[in-house]
Amino acid sequence: MTNASSRPPSPPRPGGVGDRRQHSLLRRLHFFAGVLCAPLILVAAVTGLLYAVAPTVEQVTNRPMLTAEAPDGATEADRVPVSALVSTAQAAHPDLALAGVRIGDDDETTRVLFSDPDLPESTLRAVFLDPWTGEVTGDSTQYGSSGSLPLRQWIADGHRTAWLGEPGRLYSETAASWLGVLAVGGVVMWWQRQPTGRTGRTGSSRVRAMLRTGGAGRVRTMRLHGATGTLVVAGMVFLTVTGLTWSSVAGGTIGEVRASLDWGTPSVSSSLPGAQEVSPSADAGAHAGHSGHGDHPPGGAVRVSGLNAGSVDRVAATAVQELRTPLTVTPPTVEGQAWTAAEDRAAYRLTNDAVAVDWATGEVTDRLDFTDWPLAAQATSWLIQLHMGTLFGLPNQIVLAALAAAIIAMVCWGYAMWWKRRPVGSPAGRLAGPPRRVPWSRPTAGTVVLVAALVAYGVVAPLFGVTCLAFVLVSALWDAVRRRVSTPPR
Repeated sequence: MTNASSRPPSPPRPGGVGDRRQHSLLRRLHFFAGVLCAPLILVAAVTGLLYAVAPTVEQVTNRPMLTAEAPDGATEADRVPVSALVSTAQAAHPDLALAGVRIGDDDETTRVLFSDPDLPESTLRAVFLDPWTGEVTGDSTQYGSSGSLPLRQWIADGHRTAWLGEPGRLYSETAASWLGVLAVGGVVMWWQRQPTGRTGRTGSSRVRAMLRTGGAGRVRTMRLHGATGTLVVAGMVFLTVTGLTWSSVAGGTIGEVRASLDWGTPSVSSSLPGAQEVSPSADAGAHAGHSGHGDHPPGGAVRVSGLNAGSVDRVAATAVQELRTPLTVTPPTVEGQAWTAAEDRAAYRLTNDAVAVDWATGEVTDRLDFTDWPLAAQATSWLIQLHMGTLFGLPNQIVLAALAAAIIAMVCWGYAMWWKRRPVGSPAGRLAGPPRRVPWSRPTAGTVVLVAALVAYGVVAPLFGVTCLAFVLVSALWDAVRRRVSTPPR
């Protein structure tokens, strides 16, 4: 329970009914969203904290499988041919089709990747081999363009779907769509709450007041909540913007906008000059009598040309010469196509170039440098890597982990404030209701702008729009019930 001495000072009264209405709208929105959406945000923050440090944990726990030691004075000529590494990996998985080869730095193992129909979407079988000895150091799976191993993939699945599958993506999208709104709305209210004094208070002094953390009881809890939100509001908005790009509903809308503005991520052309592209199924009869190194997987399926030992080594040599390691070379999936090679995402690597290589000659047939991408596509790539904690390595991960911890603390402080706001002497099971609604009046320009902004955002992020409308209905119902209960019978 609280007493009068532990209650925070009353916020400054806005100048007019219209101003009070804007403040009331923000408070009620913050209350309902905070109480009902906070559990979703808490789950996203906890799994996000784990995911932030997952890349480093992955490197430490899988070090024997991921690292190799080059002999003293070794050169590129001392490496085991990539085709020999592929053959060793294929011996372990003769029934799987080659999906690519990841060539690492001198102190990294080489990954031979296979398509496995028994694995989830975007997941490949990976055999790890020492490029200096040819020995197998591990056999696992990797997920997505980041090449996540099982532990990081499991954590990512929890962050993205709460381990509920595709329906669970709705939870993460709801949490992401509300996170930025709660952050911005909370900071605006916290700014308005700071007293201006008789002579007025400058912006800098109000910011200093917003960062105070002293006091006792609910006052201290509120100040901790407000000060932390002030410090991390930009990070919370960043997580909302970047998180929605992966979402199920809003992500599709964002993707359509990017496509219409030609902001999509471009890809290198794998077409071979003068060659006719034919699917493996249509070309199976023409190659039924062919034999060669790795050209015919079991089960009657026929692979396209360019998968023999000579082709693999020519492509790998050209890729290493044209690009920076680590990189991944990918075989053609259609007859008449070239291999493609692309630089992998790595810490402090701001660009990812790609080339297409004619497997028969080793010549580059097409090149796509990162600097040729649309600026919006470049920015999207950087922001996504920042969100994943891979753009700037360990410092990036520490910042994300600190941001996730701050969000977790703010959720806990928010619920603590709700609990402590109960009327004095109320039973333990009784919780405080939402802030009271300001009586209806002609809306001001500020109120109209606020509502219009919420509606526009609801169009871009439909789950926000649906839940926001639900909060409005709950708020109206709550007021109706409260008026009915408080009105004495006649």
